[in-house]
Amino acid sequence: MQEMRFDGQVAIVTGAGGGLGKAYASLLAERGARVLVNDLGGDFQGGGGDASYAEAAAEAIRAAGGTAEANTDSVASSVGARAIVADAMERWGQVDILVNNAGIVSGAGLLEDITDEQWAKDMAVSASGTFYLCREVWAHMKQRDYGRIVNVCSGSWFGMGSGVPYPAAKGAVWAMTRALASATRAQGQNIAVNAIMPIAGSRMTALMGEHIDALMQRDFPPAAVAPVVAMLAHASVRCNGEMFSVGGGGYARVFAAVSEGYRGTQKDWSIEDAAAHFDEAMQTERFRVPTDSMDDAEMYHSDVPWSAFREFIQ
Repeated sequence: MQEMRFDGQVAIVTGAGGGLGKAYASLLAERGARVLVNDLGGDFQGGGGDASYAEAAAEAIRAAGGTAEANTDSVASSVGARAIVADAMERWGQVDILVNNAGIVSGAGLLEDITDEQWAKDMAVSASGTFYLCREVWAHMKQRDYGRIVNVCSGSWFGMGSGVPYPAAKGAVWAMTRALASATRAQGQNIAVNAIMPIAGSRMTALMGEHIDALMQRDFPPAAVAPVVAMLAHASVRCNGEMFSVGGGGYARVFAAVSEGYRGTQKDWSIEDAAAHFDEAMQTERFRVPTDSMDDAEMYHSDVPWSAFREFIQ
C-alpha cells in the first residue's frame, strides 16, 4: 500500500501539548502536515495555564524534522476558537484537518455533589470547544470543498459510574459528528467528519496510581491511537459520520442503531399494550443504523412523506 501522507496540508490539533493530542500532532507532522499545536496548558480539571506546554510539543516536532507552531488560545470560547483558526490561516493560509482533542474532567462523583461550575467547565471544553472549532473551520473547508475533521469522544458515553458532566459532553460531541456528517452528505461536500473513542494511558490514568498507569502506558500507549486518527484525517478516508473505539493497536466501529422493534398500526393503544410488546422493542437481532433522523421515522407505518422533512431541514 502506498504511504499515506499529508504533504501540503495544514492541521490543527487541540489539546496537543502532551498525551494523545501530542501523539496525533506528531504523526501528522511526520507524514508531512504543517501542524498548529494548540494547548492552553491547564491541568486535568481545566485550571491554570502554561504556554510552555504547547511550545515544547511543537519544538519536539520541529526537532524531528516536522513543521509545527504552538498556540495557547482556549477552545472554550468562540473568541479563542476564532483566534486558533486565524493563527493557522495567517501562518499557512489554509486548514485541511481539524482534530478536536481538547478535553477535561472537571465534574466527577455523585450527581448531587456536582457543581454548576464543574458542569459548565466540562461542557465548555469538550462540547462547546468542538462546536466552536468546527464552526470556525467550516467556511474555509466549504470554500475549498475539502476538509477532514476528527472529533474525540469517549467510552464514557456508554456510562461512567456516577459521573455525568464528562459523558454528557462527549455524547454531545458524538451527536455533532453525526449532524455535521449528515450535512456534508446532503450538500455533496468533500468534507468528512468522524470520531474516535480512545483508550490510552493519560493524565487520568496517572491519578490511579503507578501500577495501573504503567500497565495502561504499556498496553495502551497514546501512539497506538494516532494511526487511526491520521487515517480518518486522510484524503482517502472511506467513511463519514462514523465513530471507532481505538486502543492498544486495534480499532472497532461504534454505532447507534434502532431495532426493528414493534411497529404497530393501532394509534389508540394503551399502556398495557405497550408493556405487552416490551420484549419486541428490546430485541437486537434485527436493527438499522440510521443515516439521519428520518431513517428511524420511516420504519413506522405511515403515509408521511419523510423526504419533505429532509428537504426542510437541509
